[in-house]
Amino acid sequence: MQVEELEHQLKMYESVKNDYLANQAPKDEVQEYQELMDKLTLLQEDTKTEKDRLVKEALENEKKVKALNKYQQMVRNVLNSNKMAKSKILNRDDLIKEQDVEIETKEGQITTLQKDVETKKQLIAQGEKQIQETQQALQKRLDEIRAAYKMNKMTKAHFEKRMAQVRSDAHQKVTALSNANAQYQAQLQQTNAQLGQTQGELQKTQGMLAQKEGEARGLEGKLGEAKGQLGAAQGQLANAKGQLAATQGKLASTEGQLNSTRGALDATKGQLNATIGKLNSTEGQLNATQGQLAKAKAEIEARKSVAGEIQKGFAKAGVKADIDLQTGDVVLDFGQAYFESDSDRLKSEMKGVLEKAMPIYSRSLFGNPKVSDKISAVEIIGFASPTYQGRFIDPQSAKPEDKQALKYNMDLSYRRANSIFSYMLDEQNMKFDHQRELLARMKVSGRSFLEVMKVPNRNIATAAEFCKQNDCKKAQRVIIRFSMDTKK
Repeated sequence: MQVEELEHQLKMYESVKNDYLANQAPKDEVQEYQELMDKLTLLQEDTKTEKDRLVKEALENEKKVKALNKYQQMVRNVLNSNKMAKSKILNRDDLIKEQDVEIETKEGQITTLQKDVETKKQLIAQGEKQIQETQQALQKRLDEIRAAYKMNKMTKAHFEKRMAQVRSDAHQKVTALSNANAQYQAQLQQTNAQLGQTQGELQKTQGMLAQKEGEARGLEGKLGEAKGQLGAAQGQLANAKGQLAATQGKLASTEGQLNSTRGALDATKGQLNATIGKLNSTEGQLNATQGQLAKAKAEIEARKSVAGEIQKGFAKAGVKADIDLQTGDVVLDFGQAYFESDSDRLKSEMKGVLEKAMPIYSRSLFGNPKVSDKISAVEIIGFASPTYQGRFIDPQSAKPEDKQALKYNMDLSYRRANSIFSYMLDEQNMKFDHQRELLARMKVSGRSFLEVMKVPNRNIATAAEFCKQNDCKKAQRVIIRFSMDTKK
């Protein structure tokens, strides 16, 4: 179940990421993301190529080690030949016993040094083998960690931590082995120097022996030939050592390049993590927007519910009104019983409409427990005629008399809305359920007629001509509008 949940979360994250990149992300951010992904893929391919090359070089080193072993065997054969020749020389004459003893001593030193050389080479071979095994174990461990990560057995943070730890351990181990090999190489060079010195001393002793032993010259010739073979073998050995040292240098250089590539890969991963952080931030913003959208939808549904209740109640009571089923705004239709011109006094017919409509309106708002605590205000909006003293008023006119007329009509709009509120405030006129809750949230305001009318032609002289071209009755209205607190 946890794996399925993680897979579901990954799919959701991938969907949000793709949607963001496709519809919301700037072009430069999308391009940056694509470049980072391409660079990451390229670095992975370079790392694989580098790994293959290192494996190939390791195989070549193994072949060179085998060649060194072959050269060492040749040296052993030459040494054996020398021993046989010197054993014959020892059987010659007592005069040369002292030189033979010295030669034997030198040969013993040479043998000891050769053994030391062989031991150092074996240690170097073991170090190279351990380096190869460490690299193979590193690759195997990395593959296991990647497999575990792909199978969702570990988190991304744990994956990166394990990868870094494994690489660090392998690097330390390889460094320690390389340092040990370097020490062995230094000791091998020192031993070779001692071997050369001892061989020089041996040649000097053999020269003295050649002067004293005429009969042994033939054997000494054979001994010289064996020494020549030994020198050739040692030359080949030195050449092989040089090639091995060059290969080790290449290996160290390649390891440095690999570390550099890993650093670039880590930097790219950092940039990728930064981009993922931006995506996470955008996802948070998206979630916040979705929350606001959900609240807005809830408010729309609540308004629709209230508007439906008002419509049903008005239809049952015979109240004429235009009801916006989306916002819940109510436009009361007073017909011909609207305010007299230039008057804010309620007619008896208007009072009758209010006495029927307002109890239904109040019950629809405050009798519904789902919306009653969310109602923050109820506004009565009054409107005045677009005419004044028998002429049309252009609201864009800069004439003082037109400005005065606009001011008068705006004030008349407010007084008309206030007359309705005052009538509802007096419980002797009206008394209904939830009246106090309604009046506590009620406010009044006046509006320009241009809010409900669009005047295509403003070059009109008289009010009659204006009303002939436009329906002046549209301005004779009262709107009741409620507001909701979306935080509740």
